[in-house]
Amino acid sequence: MAILSGANTEAHNYSHHRRSGGSSRWLRGVASLLVFGALFGLSTLLVVYASLRGRTVRVPNLVLLKESAAQDELEDAGLIMQVRARAPHQQVPFGAVADQTPAPGAIVKTGQIVRVTLSTGSPPSAHARNGDGSDSDRD
Repeated sequence: MAILSGANTEAHNYSHHRRSGGSSRWLRGVASLLVFGALFGLSTLLVVYASLRGRTVRVPNLVLLKESAAQDELEDAGLIMQVRARAPHQQVPFGAVADQTPAPGAIVKTGQIVRVTLSTGSPPSAHARNGDGSDSDRD
């Protein structure tokens, strides 16, 4: 009987050791998740803080500048140009900026996109649209 009780004691000790080892692994896993979560949260806060503290600039007036000159102006200011559209414009020559958003003088953070509309020149006249030189009002 003493042998059996010794075997039972060893089995009990092994079982207890296995359970406590499992719970310590579980605690280490939870601790690791908490550490990684805290690091992720901290890095997210740092990125947001850095973006909010970014340098501000005044948007330059691009109207009437050719596309390449407008691009250079924006790059010098730390801004990005995006061509929104190309459209005819009565007073703006072909290839020049006819409109922009945000408006000239607006205060923005560096890295912001400035959308421009480039002129395709004056809209064609009625005579040019007919193709034969006739007046569009005649029969």
